[in-house]
Amino acid sequence: MQPIEEWIRRNLNVEWVDSATLRYAGMDHQAPPDLGGVYRPYTPKRLDDWIDLTLIFSYLAALGTTGRILDVGTGDGWPGLPLAPYVDEVIGIDPARKRIEVAESNRAHLGHKNVTFIIASCEQIPFPDRSFAGAVAGTAIEQAPAPDVCLHEVYRVLKTGGALVATFENLEKELDGQAEEGVELFPNDDRFLYRYTVKEPIPPREAEYLLELAPNPELEHLSTMFPRRPGFARREEEPGMQPLADEIADKFGLSLLEQFRNEIVRARGFELHHFSEDTLHAALKKAGFTQVRIRGPITRIASQFFIALHEADELPQLQLHFDGICRGLAQAWEEVPAEESSVLFVQARKEP
Repeated sequence: MQPIEEWIRRNLNVEWVDSATLRYAGMDHQAPPDLGGVYRPYTPKRLDDWIDLTLIFSYLAALGTTGRILDVGTGDGWPGLPLAPYVDEVIGIDPARKRIEVAESNRAHLGHKNVTFIIASCEQIPFPDRSFAGAVAGTAIEQAPAPDVCLHEVYRVLKTGGALVATFENLEKELDGQAEEGVELFPNDDRFLYRYTVKEPIPPREAEYLLELAPNPELEHLSTMFPRRPGFARREEEPGMQPLADEIADKFGLSLLEQFRNEIVRARGFELHHFSEDTLHAALKKAGFTQVRIRGPITRIASQFFIALHEADELPQLQLHFDGICRGLAQAWEEVPAEESSVLFVQARKEP
């Protein structure tokens, strides 16, 4: 545990909530607001769309079905919305009302008629046993307070032969052996909010704390040091997260908390225990899945392939074959090694 987190836990009465309440319920956009397949249709004129559509087709290939699909922790509608044109039906669930509202807005904008979004937790999926031909998730299950329970619930609602296809953060590789901390300070109504986040690789865990501070002219001045955050933002006018290093650490670390301790009027937080490759495999088996494959995401191959074509100025000539090329490359999803990957791509099948 890092010094700032230790200080918060030792000195403040932290109200423990889930990540949906503290993080995702307030974001205007969970993903970059121009993400293809979610906020706009895919286009072969954009390099990133070739890569992302290949990932979507790898989900489809690993699912092995075009039947009714459950999108667990859909956020703003990914990967459910991009999958919608290729399957019979998508049901997306998320515990944050704001995320469901945004996802529904994106669905209406894209014109999909076979997608429904509902507010629900993956620990209590509101559907009977064997309701879905397949299930998908995009780095969402590990955000649940009880991801093991979520895996059991997904297994329950899958039909026999159905698969969960999901990505999971692999903090042991993402963080390269070091903890990652970030802070931000911004005004909110008549108070200031101080947000601290930390990720640690061994054991893989993540925590976030939101402190509310009473008005203070010096806090007003300090908050101007934070630039706005692009893409992964809660509200357009809010500032952005900064890594806790150098000048930021000096001004916004323990010294700030000690200086303004008396101004802290409320503290909330959540803690997530992430999977390693080994513990993820064990958790899937314990949930009942008999066939488990853990790989790296197809984007590791697709990025190299399409960037090379882009640099050779060959992508424009291939635009008419956009879907076909992405679909074909996606078939190689089983060949991507999990080693050294910061994101794990998982297929877990429910067999008799």
